[in-house]
Amino acid sequence: MEAPVYLDHHATTPCDRRVVEAMLPYFSGDFGNPASTHYYGRRASNAIEDARVTIARFLGIQPAEIVFTAGATEANNTALCSIKPGQHAITSEIEHMSVLGPLERTRDAGAELTILTPDREGHITVDDVQAAIRPNTRLVSIEAANGEIGILHPIGAIGAFCRERGILFHSDVTQAAGKVPLDLSNVDLASWSAHKLYGPKGIGGLFIRRGAVVPPLLLGGGQEAGRRSGTINVPAVVGMGAAFRLRSEEMAEEGVRLAALRDGLRERALAEIAGTSVNGPRGLRLPGNLNLSFDRVEADSLIVALRRFAVSAGSACSSRERGPSRILNAIGAHHAELGAIRIGLGTSNTADHVNMLVDDLKHAVGRLREITAA
Repeated sequence: MEAPVYLDHHATTPCDRRVVEAMLPYFSGDFGNPASTHYYGRRASNAIEDARVTIARFLGIQPAEIVFTAGATEANNTALCSIKPGQHAITSEIEHMSVLGPLERTRDAGAELTILTPDREGHITVDDVQAAIRPNTRLVSIEAANGEIGILHPIGAIGAFCRERGILFHSDVTQAAGKVPLDLSNVDLASWSAHKLYGPKGIGGLFIRRGAVVPPLLLGGGQEAGRRSGTINVPAVVGMGAAFRLRSEEMAEEGVRLAALRDGLRERALAEIAGTSVNGPRGLRLPGNLNLSFDRVEADSLIVALRRFAVSAGSACSSRERGPSRILNAIGAHHAELGAIRIGLGTSNTADHVNMLVDDLKHAVGRLREITAA
């Protein structure tokens, strides 16, 4: 059987072959522990620092402000678990669970937490944050982009508001990094994962602005200037650096192409399949993201029926949770809960794929509605 066309690039991306090639020497030839001071260790350490510089240049930050982690989940936990009892934090309902989970745990330990509800398209605004501020507010955490409905948040404006008031601002930029330009000039803490931008799985990073105090989550050998203990995954760090370098060269042109494919897919689906609706914003969303609902169709059945395509019903991290999407619930899209699918376009996708998908959607939706009505 021919492999289905991959349309789930918000769950993960294939590791670019050029990234793999960059990583290969560090599995066996340059295999040293970067903490060692001999030849092999220095080779590994130099490779790590080269990657750190590349990533810092892409993000517009200083190399020393980057801490390598096992991914965005660890980075989010590190950034957010320092809230103390009596302090107040603000976040939103549509954050990743690796943001909501740590903050809810700090609330259980005696901190205060406000969880903002977005509007019907998923927006969280500066005004929303301002209305929730208290005298003891210590931190605000709002994602740069949502991987389910594609919404892009004004993290520059929110961060500027927080900076004026001496409040730490954290943003999970995992879904945005490598897809859209990022301005972290008003962000104090930012988390990301390499596997969302055609890099390897199991590696990510945390930006900690100079002067921000974040206690380490992991203790041990004191690597990463004491901010994250554990032997650094050299091949993965090198791969992440290569992925960021490639994104710096190719992201802008790719974003325009994917946005055109997304818009064409949206307009055809709305025009040719009755009972179709778009979840999330029409314009201000990730270039390759589209979340569609189809009346009287269950998402799970539709995903199975689309045999030539790999799409999802939402976040891969929540795929084992049965029932309506919490993100769609949060934006009040109750009519869309069961029949919504997420389409994540990526570098390998073409106009032919979009046309094939619309044709298959028309057939599958029509057939499933016939079965339901029978």
